[in-house]
Amino acid sequence: MTEDRFQLLVEKYLDGALTDDEARELLEAPEPFQSRLLDEVTTAGLLARVEGKPPADLVAKVRAALRPAAEKDAMVGRVMGHLPRRRTAFRPFLALAAAALILLTLYAVLRSPAAPPPPAPAPVAVATKVAPAITPAADVRPAVAKAVDFLRRQKLPAASHNPPQTPEELVLWAMINGGVGAGDPTFDKLLKQVLAGKLQRTYCVSLQALVLERLDRAKYRDRIADCAQFLVDNQCLNGQWSYGAPTLPARIGGVVKKTRDGPLSGNNSCSQFAAMALRACVDAGIAVPPETFDRAIRAWHECQRPEADGRIGWCYTRDESPHRPYGSMTAGGVASLAILHKLAGRDWRQDKAAQAGLAWVSYHFTPEENFGPVEELMAKEMISDTPNQRTELYYWLWAVERAATVCGLEKLDDKAWYTDGVHELLATQKADGSWYSGVKRCQPVWDTCYAILFLTRSTRPFAD
Repeated sequence: MTEDRFQLLVEKYLDGALTDDEARELLEAPEPFQSRLLDEVTTAGLLARVEGKPPADLVAKVRAALRPAAEKDAMVGRVMGHLPRRRTAFRPFLALAAAALILLTLYAVLRSPAAPPPPAPAPVAVATKVAPAITPAADVRPAVAKAVDFLRRQKLPAASHNPPQTPEELVLWAMINGGVGAGDPTFDKLLKQVLAGKLQRTYCVSLQALVLERLDRAKYRDRIADCAQFLVDNQCLNGQWSYGAPTLPARIGGVVKKTRDGPLSGNNSCSQFAAMALRACVDAGIAVPPETFDRAIRAWHECQRPEADGRIGWCYTRDESPHRPYGSMTAGGVASLAILHKLAGRDWRQDKAAQAGLAWVSYHFTPEENFGPVEELMAKEMISDTPNQRTELYYWLWAVERAATVCGLEKLDDKAWYTDGVHELLATQKADGSWYSGVKRCQPVWDTCYAILFLTRSTRPFAD
């Protein structure tokens, strides 16, 4: 049994896709895997599986450890009640595993019979010290104003990978950073639409948290808490985020407590937006469960991918094989780890994965190319048949701005990333004020928003 095989089988079990033979393989795993497996929830689920029962609901599996003592006793009784009727050579091991389950359960339940278990610690907000915003270069202001005027004139594009929501939040975030706020007719109209809508998708919810925290964190605190609740409830079992689904609002007073899990795994694009939003929620005074940060950090660690030359970055998902790392995801990974470690009260500089990702970004940085994604997108027929080094270029530049800012870097190795990016963007802005990479996956509205966010240095640096 290898680590990779063990992780694969555990994931298949949690996803309800484990075969009987694979269940037996897990239960017969040698040490140290066996000690990791002999957890009361996992063992009970596996016993039910090899007894021929259908897989339990995923939420019930991951929450089984929180059941009251009486329910745990009943669960053990049901497992034991089935064992004598099972005619199989595997029966002796089942009895042994069930016995281990009983001992674990009874020890946990009976070791302190006179008093109930202590309540779980309440989630706490980890305040982050924010340094003053970095003033953008003076020569970008006319370009940003022209770009904002372009956005005012546009009909928002239809949703593609984020149905049913269109990108109002992205436009609002670009406009705020472009110097537009409450009182502007276009801004007010978009904000009204956003606040009247449901929280449905990770991208939009994350951007909404950024917008509301920057706009007025006190006024919109309850809505920001609902954004935090959405993110906590939609975190995948492996710590990532996917596109998300509606959940319940936060408790009265803005208290956020996890009520469910998301799917088994997600992607690094949604996950980097979630990290940005969690920071905004905490900055607004929302108490986010600390384990949210730790699970997310672990997910970024587990899906990092090496190149042939040994440099290490990130793709869209862990399973995006054999695709190499690429720019926007790797810069997003660096920014996310720096943010998540800060929220968890740790120093991101001690994280080898973050440092490796930063080295990748520094080596590959150019304002003229988003290194890597074009081959993957061509394979999926999401762009034209002609390779285009500017595929998602502006998304890449914004990701670099986020990563460099939260890491406190004005240079990537010897490259002045902001100066170089400004030079490129000012030279390529179109007459109508927009930017557009020219591939069908991208949209002028989105590309223009990303360019504004880079030019205005939209990310607030940490104080240390």
